[in-house]
Amino acid sequence: MKNSTTTQLIAKEGWKYLFFSAVVFVLSIWFDIFPWVFFVILIFTGYLFRNPERLPAEDDDMAVLSPSDGIISSICKAKHSDGKEYIKVEIQKSLLEACILRAPTTLNIKSTQRRHGLFLPSKLELSKKLGERAILTCKSSYSELFININAGVFARKIELFKTVGPLKSAQRFGLLVEGNVELYLPLDSRVKVSVGDEVKAGESVLGYFAHKGKTDER
Repeated sequence: MKNSTTTQLIAKEGWKYLFFSAVVFVLSIWFDIFPWVFFVILIFTGYLFRNPERLPAEDDDMAVLSPSDGIISSICKAKHSDGKEYIKVEIQKSLLEACILRAPTTLNIKSTQRRHGLFLPSKLELSKKLGERAILTCKSSYSELFININAGVFARKIELFKTVGPLKSAQRFGLLVEGNVELYLPLDSRVKVSVGDEVKAGESVLGYFAHKGKTDER
């Protein structure tokens, strides 16, 4: 049975920006200084921090959901920091897509590493070496996996609601305004998406874990 969640229409992390935009809009009306411009800014701010409810496209605990809205920009084999090889699925997220990050499966975040850096265009390879980044080491019922979050030039910050502990599949765990997300899956995973596909966080299925029996998530 699919679970649904009810949350604020606008992510609470965006309330302060929405409030500031609303104040500026009211002042622009009061002083008659291009009120329509500040009205557009107000609407865009609310749209930027929208927090839609999502339900997985498939009710399968072996399914791997997209952790971010965006476009699949790369699918390849790659090594992670542990020296092992994984299937890397990279999702490029633009400024216009919903900013909420969601757990790709039921998992336990073992640790989170942050690297404070520059805010560069996320499509640049240099961004992965010098840019703002968060790396989540996770353990699901079927395998270990990693989630790399790379901030883009407009992101300013990677917001994480939880840095360690359990998450349910599709549960909100962070916020990224713009950048890319890399999901490292075991080599025996079945990937069902292709480069160029549009995906939705907590809804679109990227693939499936290989069936080899459940393990302890701890």
